[in-house]
Amino acid sequence: MIEILGLHALWGASIPMSKQLLSYTSPTVLTAIRMLASGLLLFAINYFRNTTSLNLNPRFWLYNGQIILAIFLKYQLRNWSLAHMPANKMSFLLNITPFVVALFAYFAFKDKLTGKQWLGLTIGFLGMIPLLITSSSGEQSLGEFLYLSWPELAVFGAACVEAYNMIMTRILIRDHKQSVVLSNGIRMLGAGFLALFVIGTTDIPFEVSSVGQFAFWMTSLILLSNVICHNYRLHLYKYYSVTFLAFTDFISPLFTALYSWMFLNETIGWHYALSAVIVIFGLYLFYQDELKGIYVTPKPAEVNAS
Repeated sequence: MIEILGLHALWGASIPMSKQLLSYTSPTVLTAIRMLASGLLLFAINYFRNTTSLNLNPRFWLYNGQIILAIFLKYQLRNWSLAHMPANKMSFLLNITPFVVALFAYFAFKDKLTGKQWLGLTIGFLGMIPLLITSSSGEQSLGEFLYLSWPELAVFGAACVEAYNMIMTRILIRDHKQSVVLSNGIRMLGAGFLALFVIGTTDIPFEVSSVGQFAFWMTSLILLSNVICHNYRLHLYKYYSVTFLAFTDFISPLFTALYSWMFLNETIGWHYALSAVIVIFGLYLFYQDELKGIYVTPKPAEVNAS
């Protein structure tokens, strides 16, 4: 369990780091630079590993085109909302993603949900209410729609496109046997070029202030999130079930709140604590039946596999 806490202690820093980067540039420029840099890095890793070549199957590119658009929208919506709301609030609202994925899978793949899972979904959604009744000055300045601020709606939109992205990725990786590294490289590079297209066809300036500081935080973010955390999570799949690791994702927002309080001077009110307790309980109910066999005893060959 210590290694899982360590993973989320690192991953929880990614959103405060993105918040810091937004003080130097716009959300769209941040999306473009991060996606292009991450995509090129993954292509380089795939090249030096010599794992697989590009797939020229039209269906492969049809799925990747949808994923590229989803990833662009996900990071664009996340970065825009993060520019107008506290980092700890956005991180916590992203906890809704597993519930949205479950609903998408229910309708797209006819995945069955038990009564306990439906109860967990309901409690999870209700648990967001205490946090949603609070708004920062940045959110209030943009107005609201049906009692939800536009940045809050943007986070929910990001969760929906992430759910669609995960479903398309499931089809691509499972049914078409694609390389995870190469597929991630394609979609990140594609999302970066899409962000550049948006910048080039609008009046969004491609500007970055304090280039040295920006480069430091961007390099740190990519290494931390895209290299260390993603690969370490893959390593943990050898010892823990996918279900259990998905359940532990709620730990990251707790570390994000701590870092945001320590380094960004963000306050953590009782609304956050109440929402955290309710949503965690909803997640527990949702995953309870699947958490009974959380530990996977790997064979020696599996542990040593690269």
